[in-house]
Parts: sequence; structure tokens; C-alpha cells
Amino acid sequence: MRNRKKLSRYQRVQQILDQSQGPCIPDYQGLGAFWRDLNTFKTAELYGQRLIAPEPDESDHQPDSLSGKSCCGEGDGMVDSLAASESALNQALVPGGSDATVGECWPTGGKNPAQQTASSLASSTDRNADQGYQTRSDRSALIKGLRKQFPFDGSQFPPLLWQAENAVSPSDIDFIAAWIDDGCLESDDLQDNPEESTGPQMRFGLTQSGASILALAKGDALHTVSTKHCNAISDDVQGLKIRKEVSTLSANELSLLREALACMYTYDPHIFDERSFNYWARIHTDSCQHGWEQFLPWHRLYLYFFEQTLQDYDACITLPYWSWSDYADVNRATYNTEQLDMGVLPEAYGCFLDAAGLAALKDSGLFNDGELAILARLQKKGTIYNSGLRFLKAAKIDYTLKLSVGKVMWSDKVNAIYAQLRRANPLWFPNRWPGSLGIATHYPTAADVQGILSSNNWNQFGGGPVYDHHFGWLEEMHNGMHNFSGGQNPAFLSAARAIGVDNPDPQNSFNPNYGYMTDNRVTAFDPIFWAHHSNVDRLWAVWQEAHPGLNPEDLDGILPPWSMNVGDTLSTRKLGYEYMRDSYHYPVSGQQGLLRFNAEKAGVKPQVLDTFRKAEIRLHRMHVANLFNAVIRVFLNAPDATVATSVDNNPHFVGQVTTFHGSCYGGPGHCDKPLPKTRRFDQRPLHHHEPRNFRIDATEAVQRMLANGETDISVHLVVMGLDGKPIDDAVFINGVSLNFMD
Repeated sequence: MRNRKKLSRYQRVQQILDQSQGPCIPDYQGLGAFWRDLNTFKTAELYGQRLIAPEPDESDHQPDSLSGKSCCGEGDGMVDSLAASESALNQALVPGGSDATVGECWPTGGKNPAQQTASSLASSTDRNADQGYQTRSDRSALIKGLRKQFPFDGSQFPPLLWQAENAVSPSDIDFIAAWIDDGCLESDDLQDNPEESTGPQMRFGLTQSGASILALAKGDALHTVSTKHCNAISDDVQGLKIRKEVSTLSANELSLLREALACMYTYDPHIFDERSFNYWARIHTDSCQHGWEQFLPWHRLYLYFFEQTLQDYDACITLPYWSWSDYADVNRATYNTEQLDMGVLPEAYGCFLDAAGLAALKDSGLFNDGELAILARLQKKGTIYNSGLRFLKAAKIDYTLKLSVGKVMWSDKVNAIYAQLRRANPLWFPNRWPGSLGIATHYPTAADVQGILSSNNWNQFGGGPVYDHHFGWLEEMHNGMHNFSGGQNPAFLSAARAIGVDNPDPQNSFNPNYGYMTDNRVTAFDPIFWAHHSNVDRLWAVWQEAHPGLNPEDLDGILPPWSMNVGDTLSTRKLGYEYMRDSYHYPVSGQQGLLRFNAEKAGVKPQVLDTFRKAEIRLHRMHVANLFNAVIRVFLNAPDATVATSVDNNPHFVGQVTTFHGSCYGGPGHCDKPLPKTRRFDQRPLHHHEPRNFRIDATEAVQRMLANGETDISVHLVVMGLDGKPIDDAVFINGVSLNFMD
């Protein structure tokens, strides 16, 4: 029987991290696979955070100062009627009503020391509690990152490991933590090693992954689409944040947005707290610009600042857009009728009953057995309804009201159901009845949208200046979609009169005549407002791309309540985001030169292929220093492509790019990748050796694939030297993506 080598605890730690990371190893601020060299491992820092905390006698360690936000005083002034009514509406939608207890859900940079109680200091249960009584592993950034603890929880930095193939299991994290607490020894034996992974392969970074990295780099294995949040990927490749069409959000992306909004709702009783959803809705009430050239710039900033607040909750969140014209066909049959509440919205904004909601309704004691049986069937079926009234109709429960201290409110049954629908989907809103307003109107089609984008005049497209103000074409279309998505309440009169209110208040918070989206005063209280205006902003961005240099007349005009002006809004890129229908990213190991790149089919959604305006392939983070020049040929759906594959009249050929590198004349390390820019006042331009990106227009190539009957797309690269021969040490990249824009 062959002798088995002993595996030390450190080697086991290496093995755990290697298996988690997989073939794609990020730069980690120049550290690379930092765990593979013990001396590096024990002293390495990531964003100033020691991956393994120093031993107590290594430095006079003191807990980091707690520098979180102080709590803003809310004053003793009178609360306006709008704030009061919307607070009441929101409170009704919180399961448990006024008796509900909501804990702190918003991330912070640490408690204000004056606010910390003795119990919180002693228990250390809060994610930001005092760090002074922790073990060495508790203080180690690696363990914090693996456990997704602050600041590696997405609030400041993404969790570890980055671009990982597999998550590290809790038991393996505990194993690494114990090894750190025991002194990070190199040679303590652990167990027999059945895989014998301690030889030269581990030493040079060629673990499990060595063979697979090589196979991927040669094109013998397929790169797979990443399942990470699209904006976690954007951070990995140092790209712009992506605002996606809402129907293409992954389950994780949609869940994260809902989670953030649910947290914001808990702060709504605190009307001056910028973490509250209603705080941001009231900004539109007080300051919105409509009917002139500041409409588009003002709303771009409005979305930007709200999105920045969402990113305080989780840095990956962006505001999705709602492409109205996608729903033109399904709405055509019901829009121009006298029937109300028949419109169709994106499913993400609908209402549904989940298992927790059904259990809560059973426990409420408000419903009889027959009603609960129907509710159980609805929950099991999982149907998503476009309005609360449609859900109640399916549940065979009447929409009823009650009088409470002279105010019209939902009945207890309706309130209980609506609270659970809102908990299950924080994007749903009760005062929304999409569809017709009882008169003939027009729902925008793709041709209508294309028509307004064809305008080559800013005043026509975006509106006139203050001295000649008028609505622009885009805002006119926006107005109609506000009215469609809000709609009219079919039960406004009948439900009120059933409780003896013959002349109900049309602006009652619980039973208004029209949906909130129809009312400029309260429109932003409906979460679909943000997707609606994200689409408005996207269409402006598309128009800007087609008509560069056509801008509002007064670029110096200030956009209150912010100090920024119109000129500050002209570039979405400077504001840090771009719009995509969908994006499919393939991580690539930058440790091995590419000879060929073959990818699995991306799984592009049919709706994306039906509606895209532009397709683009991006090569991310290409190393540029001290390398041979090369040609990279790009193909679609051609896994057998090689340097010998003809590109003439080849429908699979997308195009090619050529690299332009140079020799290294500096001292040792001069041509290494530079450190990331982390100093606030570093105003130097892009470093000469900063990895670069390529973009290749693939629109026509994708259209050719579809015309040939293909229903999905894969990307393939072939690398050759300037002599036309294969070369495997000239192209090192960190990712390839296939992107679709509306």
C-alpha cells in the first residue's frame, strides 16, 4: 500500500481556500493567491485590513474608533398632513401594526460611542459592536470576509473570497479560525492526505485548479456564466454599475432590492431619516421639476441620490428600469375600454401570498375556514396579481372599509391581507390599479418610443428653457405611463358608500379615487415610480448616445434640493452607471495566458433576443505590460474556431482586436500591475500599466445567428501572434461578457 503524506493544518487551510476560489483568482490588490505563502498570508492587508490580525504582542492593538453616523434630531415642528397620512398608511402595511417591533436593519460604520449601552458592549451581538474583546480570528479580515461580516458584508467591501467558485462552509471557516487562534503554525500535522495535494502543484498555484485553468485557457473546456450579482461582477472588473430591465433581474438581484426597501419602510415613522423610503418620496412632492428642460436632469439626480442610499444598504443594488413597450401587446386589449384595473405590469411589482403570509392570516383569527381554504390554494398556486383588488377577487374576499375616529380605513380583513402582501413583496403597493382610466388613451409601442428617439432637437425631445418652457416628447409619454400604472380605483365609491360615506375624500390614503402614480403629489410613494423613471432616464441616455452634444440650454441651472447643476447630469458614466437589458459574464483566470476561449451557451432570455437594440462583447481587465502583441478574433456559436478558421463571409465572425504592448525598461516590478487607487486625493491619471478593456460590437453577428435559427449565444476567442500563429503568453484577462442593450 502506498504511503500517504501527512497534511498539516496550514496545508488544509490552503486546500480549503484553493477549492473555494477555483480557477479564477482575482488580483486582491496585487496579492493574488495570498494564502499560498505563509509569510505573505500572515502580513497581507486588503484595503488596509489585516487578513490575519496581528498577535497581541505584535502591536499595541486597540479597537478601531467607531465612526458611524450620529443620530439626527427630528425637531419639534408640526408634521404636515401628507407625512402623517403616509405614515399611517405605511404603519397599516406593517404586519402587527403599531405593536410591531422592528430592529435595526440598516448597516452603519459603527455605533456612536455615546449611544452604546453597557449591555451592547458586553454582548457584542450587533454586527458593529465594540471589537475590543475578540479573538485573533475574530479580528482577522479573512474571517470577517468569509463570514460576510462588516466591513466585508457589501456595505464597504464585498465578502471573501472574490469571484469564488464555491462558498467556504461554516465548518471550514471555523477550522481556519482555530488555526489562526492557535498561532498560524506551518507544520502541525492534521491527518492523512488522500489527495496528496502538497507537492509542487500547490507550491506554484496549480492545484485542482491547475489542470482546469490550463484546459480553459486552451479552449478544451467551457467557461461558464457567473451566477454572481451583476454589480458584484462590475465591482470585480472595476466597471460601471448596471441598471437592468426589471424582468431580467436574477432571483438574488430582485430579492436584494426587495430586502433593502423592506428595511427602508421600517424607518418611515422617522420623517427626517434619510434611510426612510417616505423621506425620498417627499422630495418629489416638494421639489420635482416638470414641464420644462430641467425635467430630465432633475429626475436623473433624484434617482442617483436615492440609488446611492440603497447602495449604503448593499453596494450591489441599482434601480431596474421598466421597459414600457415590452407590455404594449398584452395591454392593447384592455387599455382603451371602460373597464378599470385591467392593466399588466412587470411581475416584480405584483402581489402574491407566501407561506409565511398564509400562516399569519390563519393565526389572525379574522378568516373562516372557507376563506382560509381559498387563500391556501392561492398560496400554493403562486399566481402573481397586478393589484390588491384582483387578489381579493381571486380570494373571494370583499374589498371593505371601516370608519376609525372618523377616518376611512381598510377593514381588518383587508388590512391583514394587504400587510402580508406587502411583506412578501415590498415592491407591491396597494393604491395601484393599472389600466384604463375609462377614456380612450394610447399605450406606447416600440414604434412610438423609436419615434421620440428620432428627434434631433433638444427642445422637442426634452422640453423648453425657463423663458420658453414646454413639455418635451419624452415627458409627454412619461405622463401617460404615470396615469396607466396608477389607474383608477374601481371600488372608490361603492366601498365608501357601503359604510355610509356618500362623498368620500378622493385623496384618502386608504381609499383614493386614483392610484398614487397619477398624482404628482404622492407618486413617488409607489415603488414602481423608480422603475418608471429609470426607463425615462434610460431613454434620455439612448437619445444622448444617438445625438451627442444636444443639451439643455442652461447647463448652470441648479437642481434643488441638491447643489449640483444641469451640466453635472449629462453623463451617466460619470455618475457611475449604465443601462443593460441583460449581461452574461464569464470569469477568466488572469493567471494563465489565453490561447482559445470557449464558453457555454449564455442562456440568453428569449425576450432579450427579441428586443435588444445593441449587443456587445467586452474583454475585461487585460494585462498590458511587457507582453507580446497579439490579435484576438471573436466568434459566436463557433466552438471549433482556430487560427485556421476563415473570417471571410463567416457569419460566426464578430470582429477582431489587436493588442499594443511594449517592453519593460524599469527595475524589478516596474511592469507589474499597479496598486488600486485608494487614496482620496490621488489625482493622477490612469496608470500606464492599469489593465485595460476592449469592447466589440456584436449586434450584426447576433442578428445573423438568430436569422440562422439559433436560439442562444456563446462567445469564442482565438488568440494569435502578429505572425498568424497561436500564442499562449500574450493575452491575460479577467473576464469576458456578452451584453445586450435596449
